Amino acid sequence: MSNSQKELYKEVIYDGCSIDVKGISLCNLENTMATALCVPKDKYQVFSRHHNYHQLFRTLDEAVEKFISLKDNIRG
Repeated sequence: MSNSQKELYKEVIYDGCSIDVKGISLCNLENTMATALCVPKDKYQVFSRHHNYHQLFRTLDEAVEKFISLKDNIRG
């Protein structure tokens, strides 16, 4: 995955949107919860039913890396 693709994913999240590709999602919980008071420090969520995976990440870079890893894992 190129750095430009990683940067594009980060921009989408920064703009307040979530990403869902092949049943794998990446979002910022601050954008999906009603109040920022409930958001944990690890606020970026990666979720995949296919992989039976759910994890919260403190940094967007970590979350994007995991999202790409899971997405690339189901190609084929």
